[in-house]
Amino acid sequence: MPQEPRRSWDSAGLEVLRTSDFEAQRLKRPGTYAVCFGATWCSPTRGFVPKFVARNGRLPARLAIADISDREDQLWDAFRIKITPTLVAFREGTALGRIDGRRFIGLRDSDLDRLAELLSKLGGQGAPSTASA
Repeated sequence: MPQEPRRSWDSAGLEVLRTSDFEAQRLKRPGTYAVCFGATWCSPTRGFVPKFVARNGRLPARLAIADISDREDQLWDAFRIKITPTLVAFREGTALGRIDGRRFIGLRDSDLDRLAELLSKLGGQGAPSTASA
């Protein structure tokens, strides 16, 4: 039986984060980030990522995907991820809020609106402006 080709988030158009980009529960990046923790084998994540990518430049944060496709990845435990996708907002490396995916449905457009509200409360500093006002 042939193996399924390995999928990757690299073509999604966002920075792809790996385990080495984190130190325990800290993101090793300055500024404000909204990170989608997702697995390439997860159907709800694959459906959500294009919606997340579409918000790039429209949210006051850098958007990135934390690739946790490997079920043994340490990030599952470090962030207590139970369902993918899960969104975590970081400011200066510290996780300040999250929106957990729900079983079978993952996240929806309304969750992206909740993310926008969360980021605006955080002040959203540190993201370059890529969209015209």
